Amino acid sequence: MCQASISGAIHEIVNAINAIMQQWIKFPVQANEIEAIQQQFWINTNFPSVIGAVDGTHIAIFPPEKRREHLYINRKLYHSLNVMIVSDYYGIILAVAANHGGRTHDARVWNSSRLSRHMLNQYENGRRNVWLLGDSGYPLLPYLMTPKLNQPPGSPGASYTDAHAVARSSVERTIGVWKGRWRCLRKERGLHYSPEFAALKVNATCVLHNIVKHYNVPDVEIYRDEQENIEAEDNMHADMRARGNIVRETIIERYFT
Repeated sequence: MCQASISGAIHEIVNAINAIMQQWIKFPVQANEIEAIQQQFWINTNFPSVIGAVDGTHIAIFPPEKRREHLYINRKLYHSLNVMIVSDYYGIILAVAANHGGRTHDARVWNSSRLSRHMLNQYENGRRNVWLLGDSGYPLLPYLMTPKLNQPPGSPGASYTDAHAVARSSVERTIGVWKGRWRCLRKERGLHYSPEFAALKVNATCVLHNIVKHYNVPDVEIYRDEQENIEAEDNMHADMRARGNIVRETIIERYFT
């Protein structure tokens, strides 16, 4: 088969998988779905009311045209997409956002995502005691809990942060299994396509990941990326951060004191 035919087949398959994405990647919205995921995290980590863990990961891509190349150069100076992944405790991908270049901060990927708007809308409509877990690269919000850094050992804040790390490691594990199975996602391989098609290919691998999980195919060896620890930008969500801090302190007092 000639290269053009192979390329055409890849595009056709990737587009077909994207067409069924909503069937296989679903964020919990019904009460029973939310409760089931909260139970996963509570039983396994003793962290309450969690409906998913969120993290960003970089997927190397071929350099795009010069006029927008700068948007895809990340902090480690290679071209990438900054992909947001949300998973449950057992490694099912609940949401993915693959439409941002590597230059974009995790917090900005979150802020522009449909999931961010959904969580804000649910909060404004009165939903409480439902949150995601993210690292310190994400803003602290009443529905997005982040670590409480630099706490004295043995203090309630440290106990909270330790439990948070255990629960949030589920998404790191999910990303590791995902990249372990789909080697094209690894830094040393890279996606040799336009950013737009690379994002579709990322989506397709997330769909396939969930299909594999659905049929109980054994996980592969975890691929371990280098971790970046970048704190969230301080000029965002001032009022909501204050509300988030109240929620976090309430969690600490109720569950970790």
